[in-house]
Amino acid sequence: MRNIILLSIIILLLSSCFENEIQAQSIKEEYDIQPYLLRLDSAGYDIADDTLMFRIGYQINYIGKFDKGNALIEYALSKRDSVGAHDFQSWSVLNSKNGNYAIAVERLEKAIEMDFAEEAGYYGWLLLYYYRDYEKSLTILEKYDALTPDFSDAPMGEDIHYLKGLCHMQMNHYEKAIAEFDTYINNLAATHGEDFVDVYTFVQKGRCLKVLGRHDEAILSYKKAVKYDGECSEAYYFMGLTQLEMNKKGVACTNFNIALDLIKKGNKSSDGYVEYFHEIYPQQIELSITEYCKD
Repeated sequence: MRNIILLSIIILLLSSCFENEIQAQSIKEEYDIQPYLLRLDSAGYDIADDTLMFRIGYQINYIGKFDKGNALIEYALSKRDSVGAHDFQSWSVLNSKNGNYAIAVERLEKAIEMDFAEEAGYYGWLLLYYYRDYEKSLTILEKYDALTPDFSDAPMGEDIHYLKGLCHMQMNHYEKAIAEFDTYINNLAATHGEDFVDVYTFVQKGRCLKVLGRHDEAILSYKKAVKYDGECSEAYYFMGLTQLEMNKKGVACTNFNIALDLIKKGNKSSDGYVEYFHEIYPQQIELSITEYCKD
């Protein structure tokens, strides 16, 4: 740990020393990495060590020096006898997180071309959450799922049927979304128990049922979420919206207030890089209360 921290500090210092030089350069497709390699060499780093150079390039990307970081990673991989699919996948990660989407996608396309079975799950997951390319995500996830027809894969820890259901939901294919959510629910219920299902599956299923006008079924789905997570603010909020459409304003307002109380206590799912499809905010709950519950 101490060595990693020291390495990060040295990288930051080396980068900061030449900040003015970097800012003076116009953005160009190819960054001249040789001057930086000379500085690393002078500082005692083994620039022939491709693993070390890749790690430094990754750290530089992390602190926002994208041209330099990507150029150093490219240099590192050029020193290897062979470059694997996961090398390209690793290269893509920070570029995705930092908004360098063209670079990230190009590397991921190379990764799945080299090893689809190993890298496609991550790519399909990323296309869904980061790029919002639901059609392409679904195509890749379907192909990936077909590789193991008797096994439910879990790209990035999320069941593949849940991910495919989200793709269908975002494309307004609500019946297909429900079918995928049910496949996930039923499979896990049969092997481990329904309480092992991610509660947001019940929330998403409820939302799809609501759109289809199947309000009673939607309420049952939201109640399943609450059964397994009594602090699921999203389930209470979407249940309230469904109850409004059922002309049950009193219980709807009760659920809005429960949702608001829970969310103010920090009971809310969120991610530092992307917005979840079921994500809610205090302001929208307050707006619903103001609009429907203030007589």
